[in-house]
Amino acid sequence: MENKFTDRWNEVCFLLSESIKQNISEESFEKNVIQALRVLEWKSYQGDIEVRPSYPIGAAKSLIPDLIVKDDDKRKLFVIEIKQPAVHLSERIQHQLFSYMRQLKLEYGILIGQVIQIFYDGNLIIHDEPVLLETIAFEKNNPRGIQFAGLFSKDGFSSESLSEYTSQAIKQIRRAENYKSLLRQITSDQYARTVSSLIKQSLAGDYDEELLNSVLSGVDIKIRIKENDNSHVIVPKADRGSKKLPLNPEKLQIELVPDDEEIFKRKLLQNRITYITTYYKNGSRQTRQWKAMWLKEGSSIMGNLRSKSEFRNGEWQKRDIVRVVVSLNKDPLITG
Repeated sequence: MENKFTDRWNEVCFLLSESIKQNISEESFEKNVIQALRVLEWKSYQGDIEVRPSYPIGAAKSLIPDLIVKDDDKRKLFVIEIKQPAVHLSERIQHQLFSYMRQLKLEYGILIGQVIQIFYDGNLIIHDEPVLLETIAFEKNNPRGIQFAGLFSKDGFSSESLSEYTSQAIKQIRRAENYKSLLRQITSDQYARTVSSLIKQSLAGDYDEELLNSVLSGVDIKIRIKENDNSHVIVPKADRGSKKLPLNPEKLQIELVPDDEEIFKRKLLQNRITYITTYYKNGSRQTRQWKAMWLKEGSSIMGNLRSKSEFRNGEWQKRDIVRVVVSLNKDPLITG
């Protein structure tokens, strides 16, 4: 089952990334997206794919999304918005997709351009606007892409699988939000005063109150994030892969933060420094600085990472490496 979805995902990568020029027109790119949907078993002749349908809104306006995907009963399943790969997927573009999702009352919307972005707008989470569940880079054998191919292929599409996937994604989003909230609380001035009070309580039986107050008044208590420690990195307990769609055991999981490779490369070209955290089977991890002085605009980030001796196939298994996270910051927030 996984091999089938791996093949489909790799063909999607070829159609939407490898085989096209960066300045491809949106019209031509749309044809490739439709071809990619056919790879995922959606058929135009069966009425699965509707191209730029027009839905009236009010007396004089109409809604025209790029693509609508339907089931055999002609029920709308999800909407797709397409942008040229050279165009940055801005909030304005995302909100264009949001309007289609809201007007058509669709839980899932997919934005396809330089990457794939999956949005959700259902009752599993209360939010002002659709939530970004995942951003997927066009990289062959990408575990996230393989999972996407399984979830959004016609023969794999089911509300149960999508609900499970969405619940796990939302759990990670909430975990990230809770992490940020807790970090702000612990590093706040108010919490520093709480620590001072706890010190006073702990030493109250050994020293008189006047002396304690005198000493503590001359001490500046600050709680800050460690610069060279990644103990705060969050690794969700929930496995990203399901039993139906296990991660590829022959491919080392390498994640970029941010996970859009083009955005990552653009920022790395500015400062030339990033941080590689390697996770091992015994639960330990190691972080080191990577100076990318050689990097050029045409360079492949993932290609260069996978060419490192310790990350090559056969070598990372010997070293008991299970996961690698590459971040532009010393203190990344990793949610999976």
